[in-house]
Amino acid sequence: MNKLQSIIAFICSNYPHKSELTKARVTKLVYLADWFSSLLDKRQLTEIDWVFNHYGPYVDDVIDAAYRSSSFKIEHQYTMYGTSKHVLSYTGHIDEIKLDSRDKEILNAVMKKTQALYFNQFVDYVYSTYPVKTKERYSSLNLVQLAREYDAAKTAR
Repeated sequence: MNKLQSIIAFICSNYPHKSELTKARVTKLVYLADWFSSLLDKRQLTEIDWVFNHYGPYVDDVIDAAYRSSSFKIEHQYTMYGTSKHVLSYTGHIDEIKLDSRDKEILNAVMKKTQALYFNQFVDYVYSTYPVKTKERYSSLNLVQLAREYDAAKTAR
């Protein structure tokens, strides 16, 4: 299992509300982990080149990584409003997840920060992050560089 798959597996294994782990939420949780890591450690957890598309920071890399592994299940379900959703789950063994303690610390912080948020609140939180607030739609999000800019802007205040 590669690092991105380990990150997804860790999220699926530890997120308290399993039915909320839709493709969109998992992707945005990985984005937030990369953003937190960029702010704290000046590096992303993943090698994803994030793009601010129509629906916020989104790339196919996260879901593609899950599809490429037999250790994940992506199940079609319906929300309580009758709309379609695809929920990710990890079906592999916990010992296959290879992450260092710092990676786990960042992922746990992201999950703790967002676990109480309903989906719309969660999306609002993602949209409130500096990369999304300061970049135009369809632009690349160099999170490490944006973290430097964010820190410089905070210091200048």
